[in-house]
Amino acid sequence: MTAPRLRLALLGMLLAGFSGLASESLAAAKATLRVEGETFVLTLADGKRLTSTDLVGAELETQDGQTIRIDAVAPAKERPSLLLHSFSVLDATTKTWTPVCDPDAYGRRVGFPVAGRWNGRGNYIKDPAKWFLACTAGSRGKCIVWGYDPWGRGPRQEDLAPLYRACQFTVRANYDGRGEAHTRDGTEIDLADIFSIQTHESLTDPRFTFEAGWGPRGAVCVAATRWPDLLPLEALLKSTPRLGGPCTEEKAKRRGALIFTRIVRR
Repeated sequence: MTAPRLRLALLGMLLAGFSGLASESLAAAKATLRVEGETFVLTLADGKRLTSTDLVGAELETQDGQTIRIDAVAPAKERPSLLLHSFSVLDATTKTWTPVCDPDAYGRRVGFPVAGRWNGRGNYIKDPAKWFLACTAGSRGKCIVWGYDPWGRGPRQEDLAPLYRACQFTVRANYDGRGEAHTRDGTEIDLADIFSIQTHESLTDPRFTFEAGWGPRGAVCVAATRWPDLLPLEALLKSTPRLGGPCTEEKAKRRGALIFTRIVRR
């Protein structure tokens, strides 16, 4: 079938917040577009549902004139249940298409839609009426690849959205939660969490040491900074004393940490 041409109202910057509700052209056809998990779902007037795999080739036209195309959809090797989408954006001047996402650690230029939005402080907010695109090269997509689905549930039906929020700070080494990253691309970290979605692999590796425990607002305590030349531990603790004191995984857990990281000693 010919892929439908979808018109969506843009809320905020590209990749920051699309409306999950259909715009005028979809409304006129009595069709609605939503995001369920990491998948687009287009429900037609007769009740038929088209998902991302049915919509390959469809173009999403933003209110400010940008056009995004769904080029391909395929399972992630790390998690076959997770669908990775290839997106491209149309250059209005040259009429050429370029990938929306930067390459991730595996060279993939992929991502997926996620229901929700981000507030002015960069915090994820659950909101089924809105959605955004998350690329696996960045923290918003990487944390989902790792299993911290903001729509998901833990082993005892715990809401995973707080772990998704905590993971944003973890990836960026944003210790104080104020928005500034203190890491470099390609930095190796060993990550675990309270639900064992991820578990440590470096416990017997002498190169690694405990870094920090992380919660939905940033680190809860810090034992070592990822790159001391970017941010010395002494400088961090001077500016944010609450992160000081003995910091081990057990102590971080008692402070409310959801995620724990180990890093290469430097």
